[in-house]
Amino acid sequence: MKMYKFLLSVLFMAIVWTSAAQSEKPASAFTITVNPQSQTDLFEGIGAVSAGASSRLLIDYPEPYRSQILDYLFLPNFGAGFQHLKVEIGGDINSTDGTEPSHMRKKGEENFNRGYEWWLMKEAIKRNPDIILDGLAWGAPGWLGDGKFYSKDGANYFVSFIKGAKKVHNLDIKYIGIWNEREFDPEWIKLYRKTLDENGLSKVKIVAADLNGPPERIWSVAEAMAKDPELAKAIDIIGVHYPHGVTPPSALKLKQEGKRLWSSEDGEWNWTTMNPLTHLRAQKINTNFISNNLTKTEFWSPITSYYDCLPAPQSGVITANTPWSGAFIVGQKLWEVAHTTQFVKPGWFYIVDACKKLPLGGSVVAYTSPDKKEVSIIIETTEASAEQLLELFPDGAFNQQKLNVWHSNQLEQFVRSEDLILKDGKFSIQLKPNCIYSLTTISGQKKGIFSSPAQTAFPLPYTENFDTYQPSAIPKYLCDQGGAFEVEQNPGGGNILRQQIEKRGIDWSESKFAYSVIGDLNWNDIEVSCDIAFENVTAEPELQQKLFMQISARCYNGSTWDAFGKLFPVGYTFRWYANGNWEIGTPNRILAKGKIQNPGTAWHNLKISCKGDKISAFFDNKKVQEITDATYQRGLAGIGCSFDRVGFDNLKVVDIK
Repeated sequence: MKMYKFLLSVLFMAIVWTSAAQSEKPASAFTITVNPQSQTDLFEGIGAVSAGASSRLLIDYPEPYRSQILDYLFLPNFGAGFQHLKVEIGGDINSTDGTEPSHMRKKGEENFNRGYEWWLMKEAIKRNPDIILDGLAWGAPGWLGDGKFYSKDGANYFVSFIKGAKKVHNLDIKYIGIWNEREFDPEWIKLYRKTLDENGLSKVKIVAADLNGPPERIWSVAEAMAKDPELAKAIDIIGVHYPHGVTPPSALKLKQEGKRLWSSEDGEWNWTTMNPLTHLRAQKINTNFISNNLTKTEFWSPITSYYDCLPAPQSGVITANTPWSGAFIVGQKLWEVAHTTQFVKPGWFYIVDACKKLPLGGSVVAYTSPDKKEVSIIIETTEASAEQLLELFPDGAFNQQKLNVWHSNQLEQFVRSEDLILKDGKFSIQLKPNCIYSLTTISGQKKGIFSSPAQTAFPLPYTENFDTYQPSAIPKYLCDQGGAFEVEQNPGGGNILRQQIEKRGIDWSESKFAYSVIGDLNWNDIEVSCDIAFENVTAEPELQQKLFMQISARCYNGSTWDAFGKLFPVGYTFRWYANGNWEIGTPNRILAKGKIQNPGTAWHNLKISCKGDKISAFFDNKKVQEITDATYQRGLAGIGCSFDRVGFDNLKVVDIK
């Protein structure tokens, strides 16, 4: 009996071992033939979109940290090495995280030194002379076409931008869009093309229509081009935002006829919360070509240089939004971009037959150099369900004996690995889930390393009288959310800050007033004060009740666009009207209101104090009202006014804990 049990036990263990051995047996390999001389498609680069005031705080960074950040963004074979830079053509309207200044606030007036995009483009070119430049508008000043974007004024506005870029900054804008994520006008696009040609800009190519939304919307311009040969002739590149779904036959046919298809703005977002999704950038780069035949991908944004409490935080590959500390954070997304940009350059080619999705999740994209002698293969297993074996069979001109390997995973990014050696006519690599691999015949890649200083809180007390700035400067750390606040000389001596926009622009986010924010998103018990004066006060009672100045505390928009179009900023705002009325308001409520003296054009001091749930408002150091409200606990300080020329001076923020 004991012997019988022993034999049964041995038999049972043998079955278990056999079963285990069978379950551990690797799945059959997935094979790809890599032949540079087979069908190819032009690779046009990986780019970044500096727009929506996403780069605003970078210019305020001290050296050497500012240059180090720029190296990470644009220096080839060092960091992200973006190969294409698209910038916003500013319109003095809020385009996500703030406003970007216009080069033409009035018809015939031109100023090509406003803002920071000119500076950013020149810094990018210093690091990569081959970088490709592009422009796109989110909105425009209200004078264009008497408020009509698609007008002759609009076409001339873009011509002015392109010519000014060249004349003043020696920048060549090679591509130009129309209107970000707004419906297109086919007849205006034809006028636009004609206007460019008449101004000697026939080589500047038009990208359209930069639409977001469901596939039928983002590709609607291709459907229109298919029906209108003149429109198709005017547009060179079909640009779509956040591509998904299927590229329609109309777009694919246009590509066969010579048009290019781009992801002209991309990223990884939870569209409900507007918080970023992680670890998907390499997947986007690969699958944009495999799934949608897109040969360029541009990500919004290159850098998170806007306060984290503003919409769509953490869009960039680097976070640098505390310039007073010099601190910056290099994100994993930067190295995901580097896995392509350090191995492939614009002008290389996709090896079409070697670009495939993997059976257990992930994708492979193979590229070859223009002379077909070099090969790079980018593999991502971002959402793979298990390990898988990949076998690459070289063919044609691809006859090297080894491949250099770089890899990234959840614990380490952009690390040089052991070379792959050709064996039995193939390269074999075991792919683990949630990894990125770059296999290449070229060398020169590098993981750039700079050390960031420690991040610190915004130093308080903060005071600013604007006297150290040149006229037209934007003061450090102030981020305009509507309108434009710039330094001017004060006839009475020194400088003041002046709000410049007197007519609401052709808007993107429905800004109802001009305001600018500054500080630390963790400020809670603070006192914000500023001297403010109207430049002109009308005698018309109806207009007086629309002219106002204001000061705010605990401004905290949050990641979504819910704050756009509200009558007050998010947080607490003390607003004083030209007719003497005042209000303490939040985006959804007026908490208190009353009437005091008319401000006239004299300078007055406005102050708002937040301590716990006690919110107090003052004018000229006289308490107007104290209320109790606990809706907002922390956030930035802010100043603002109606769309009028209003002066600001002696801005001050004090901790009152």
